[in-house]
Amino acid sequence: MNKPTEGTDQAQPGTLVWDGWLRLFHWALAGAVGVCVYTGLFGGFEAMDWHQWGGFTVLALVLFRLLWGLAGPATARFSDFLRGPETVLAYVRALSPGQAPQRRGHNPLGGWAVVLILLVVGLQGVTGLFTTDDLFVEGPLYDLASEGWARLANQIHGLGPWTVGSVVGLHLLALAVHRGVFKERLLGAMVSGRRPEHTGEDIQRRPLLGGGLMVLAAGVVWAVLTYLP
Repeated sequence: MNKPTEGTDQAQPGTLVWDGWLRLFHWALAGAVGVCVYTGLFGGFEAMDWHQWGGFTVLALVLFRLLWGLAGPATARFSDFLRGPETVLAYVRALSPGQAPQRRGHNPLGGWAVVLILLVVGLQGVTGLFTTDDLFVEGPLYDLASEGWARLANQIHGLGPWTVGSVVGLHLLALAVHRGVFKERLLGAMVSGRRPEHTGEDIQRRPLLGGGLMVLAAGVVWAVLTYLP
């Protein structure tokens, strides 16, 4: 009687689809947005320093993601997952319970969700630089804004609990639907970087480039905050 080959009964790890820098960006952004939302809604005046530092972190992370979307590994690039309306509609029509059309990285619908999230949180970060409560707290670039732009920035930034809350809620709902209906474990993949349902070569890792671009993004935000006011 033949003995099973060692390791044949172990679950295969799957294909590496998300690199370490993309996963770090994802969880760091979730943490920074969480700090901003909590301090903005419940923190009071004493928490505004934390609120601003959370916003600066969001800006640096969004800038990094834009750069990584151009120079990162295949699945991180915008060219890999941004598709036109026809492709998105074809993907939606092909959805069926228990068997979603498989892609190594973001699907066509999820790709535009990435853009929406970056747009919403990035806009919140930028407008926060120009806002004021007319009492104690001013954004670091408030003095550079015209009265009209400062008023508009305040209005947009004030919608943050609704806009950011909506995109985060949709993101969590999409994760739940993919897990419950289509049997895709996307959350686990964003932790490990691997998707067990996929086979093939791992994506190329670019650790030094990712570190350099993260430092560059943080440096740009620091320079803006230091030299523009």
